[in-house]
Amino acid sequence: MTDVTAPVVGGALAQPSAPISDGAPLNRWLTPVRIALMLWAAMSLVAIIVNWQAIGALDLSDTDDAMRMAQVRDLLAGQSWWDLKQYRVNPAGGGVLMHWSRIVDAPLALGILILEPLFGQALAERIVMMLWPPMLGAALSAACALGYRNLSDWRIAYVAPLFLIMAGFIVIQFRPLRVDHHGWQILLAMLIMAQALRPATWRAGLWGGFFAAGLLAVSIEGLPIVALFAGLAALRWALHGRAADRDRLCGLMGALAGGAILLQFATRGPVGLVGTWCDSLSAPYMAAFVAAAALTFGAARANPAAAWARFGLLGAAGLAAAGALVWTEPACAKGPFASLDPIVVEFWYRHVLEGQPLWASKWQDAIHVLVPSLIGLAGSVLAWRGSSAAVDRRNWATVIAALLGAAALSLLVLRSTATAHLFALPGCAWLGLRLWTWARTISSVVPRIIGSAAAALTLPLIGSTAFAAVLTAIVPSLQAEEARVAAEMATESRYQKTCLDPAAIAALDHLPVTTILTPIDLGAPVIFWSKHDLVATPHHRNKDAMADSIRVFAGDPAQAEALVRKHGATLIVFCRTANDLTKYRRARPDALAAQLYAGKPPAWLAAVPIASRAGLSVWRVKPAAR
Repeated sequence: MTDVTAPVVGGALAQPSAPISDGAPLNRWLTPVRIALMLWAAMSLVAIIVNWQAIGALDLSDTDDAMRMAQVRDLLAGQSWWDLKQYRVNPAGGGVLMHWSRIVDAPLALGILILEPLFGQALAERIVMMLWPPMLGAALSAACALGYRNLSDWRIAYVAPLFLIMAGFIVIQFRPLRVDHHGWQILLAMLIMAQALRPATWRAGLWGGFFAAGLLAVSIEGLPIVALFAGLAALRWALHGRAADRDRLCGLMGALAGGAILLQFATRGPVGLVGTWCDSLSAPYMAAFVAAAALTFGAARANPAAAWARFGLLGAAGLAAAGALVWTEPACAKGPFASLDPIVVEFWYRHVLEGQPLWASKWQDAIHVLVPSLIGLAGSVLAWRGSSAAVDRRNWATVIAALLGAAALSLLVLRSTATAHLFALPGCAWLGLRLWTWARTISSVVPRIIGSAAAALTLPLIGSTAFAAVLTAIVPSLQAEEARVAAEMATESRYQKTCLDPAAIAALDHLPVTTILTPIDLGAPVIFWSKHDLVATPHHRNKDAMADSIRVFAGDPAQAEALVRKHGATLIVFCRTANDLTKYRRARPDALAAQLYAGKPPAWLAAVPIASRAGLSVWRVKPAAR
């Protein structure tokens, strides 16, 4: 069998030699990809079993999953592929054009379309929502095994999938029912990394650029990652002037610009090529990519011998990209959330933790964010220092740069943590393999066990959990804080699961179809579970209706009736135990939320009896006095 140990030389661990195949059939069959798929399948089976009750009840833990399925249902019901407007949200305003991509909708819709004749739509949806996220995760696991095989230690390709399934921030995005776009973002980021670790060629650049375009088509949140890898490719050519690096850079920039235009047309049609949205791939970004690609091609054709000239030309390409973006749509320089109403920022955006900086999180979350990245960085730096071959040092430098960039981004935007941990995996694996190999050389039992335990600490979830436990033991005051946070999470989870219990859903759905006004967080689940229209859901493009909805519940009660009638809502629905309603009623004691919570409605509302063990309340808007 293959020898996976490394000799100890002078007290330090030497690089493991290349795998030696003895020709055994089992050895040839157990490739890194097959091991990756088996590990992921076992983990996914456990996840399905653990979440079986939630799967049966379609207990969605995120409002974006509910809205995603509403989009898929509309597509299957005949809405145009190029029409991404959600007409059931803010119907008085003509609906809301979603910033999402059909790339994410397509496999969900296709799976339901195939299974519906066999199982009916309801069961087909459950099957697809259960199986598709783990299937997408299986692709990620295989991509990790293939992408990290070019690093100096060949064993990383075999163990990276094990480290992957122990990375909580990543795995949670591939759990059953998690059908939103975050899993796609992680997969495409890994595919870009895989191409960056390949030998520099036109083909590697083309594939990397196309995957980068796919990442941006799925979500413009991937722009910093794309810019990072484009910058790395440019830096390599600028520093060394090698023809292969120039080819990779040109391939990447050409495929990025061309792929962005192609994918935008394929998923949004002609309108998508001229739209100027700042929160999704659109004309300003495509103009930036075309400008950058054109100047990059010009720099490559000039091919100056002096490094300073190459840096100057590539710097001009970057400035041209920024200029094209701002010239096409100046508002994009301020970011996609700059135009939100202050009341929406106060009551909604600041409470969307995945979009907030790390210091807005609980200390437990901060530890789970930081520790895997730090372990991965330490392992990557040690691997870089220990590599003798230029190609190995170059690849580890790529991992280090990508990890530093993604980790810095995760400090500013918490949702970027999964990508940072993805890039930390090879460093964690390298360090874990070294510690494990070293522990096996120890003859004494107790030290060998301690060494093996140290190797286990390089697994992301185990390492961060152990660090949190040690910190809690050292600082006693954190124990009470940890208990309080656990209690809050349990309470919040219980409320979320019971706000729309089956009896309440059935009663709500039996009411005549109308437009409902709800607190922001309840909107998407009501869209998913009922046939009614909604004034607002937690999606920022509907910012004016979101602001009006919050003002109805938390603003001046004298204006609430006019705002409700402005949007044509005939029902007001809220869950008494929901967190957002609690914020609304505490914001102003005389606001509508506080009045309804106390059972003292204004004269223009009448109670509608409804069965709900969690206190779902429904109020009918009386006809306006003539």
